[in-house]
Amino acid sequence: MKQRDKSIFVFLGSDGKRAREALGRVLNAEKTASPNATVTVFDDISFDSALIEEALGGVSLFGGRNVVVIDGILGNEGGEEFYLSSDTLPRSSNLVLIRETAPKKELRTRFLEWGDIEEFSLKEVSERLNNFLVADALAVKDKRLAWAEFTKLERSGASMEEVHGTIFWVVKVLFLCKTQTKDEAISAGVKEYTYWKYAPNAKRFLRSELEQKLSALKSMYHVAHEEDADLGIALEQFLLKL
Repeated sequence: MKQRDKSIFVFLGSDGKRAREALGRVLNAEKTASPNATVTVFDDISFDSALIEEALGGVSLFGGRNVVVIDGILGNEGGEEFYLSSDTLPRSSNLVLIRETAPKKELRTRFLEWGDIEEFSLKEVSERLNNFLVADALAVKDKRLAWAEFTKLERSGASMEEVHGTIFWVVKVLFLCKTQTKDEAISAGVKEYTYWKYAPNAKRFLRSELEQKLSALKSMYHVAHEEDADLGIALEQFLLKL
């Protein structure tokens, strides 16, 4: 991935840490070659299709190209539709760096058409099931069990990105169960089975507790990305404060 004439590089796979490191190397090389380039980053939380389109079509004030990093927007409900419908992305004259975990076949085909792909996969583990064991322990405020299941995941080489995503999901569900009626929660995207499973557990938490936990999870995610902090350590500390 050394050719500077290429505009789109895609980093895929369950090993988010290695994928992000590879993306960072390309980004740093571009920043060295073009110190005045503007770097704009979007992820599943900051996702905004209009702003991404604007960044993709932007022109550097200093000549050369800008950099647009699209990191995990498939975690947002509008992410896939953006990739499939954007006409600006494949034609952008800026450097576009994309990182996703497991795009569907149609989207993977698009990525192959647009640019170079590198894949980074973890060894096979029953990761999603184990992630939910941590989430369920959190939901009942069982700090010891949550920590024990988390350390099992860590030793198995599970993606901390995936673990964080599952923990964030369950805290968000608990918050919706705490603050919304069943119909309102379902309208917000919670499945009925999920609502009935977690609604009793939501009573264990104060609204302010859940708000604080959501804020802490968002903050650690951004710190891990922007400051190269260890997401695993941050998650462990989070669970130990249950």
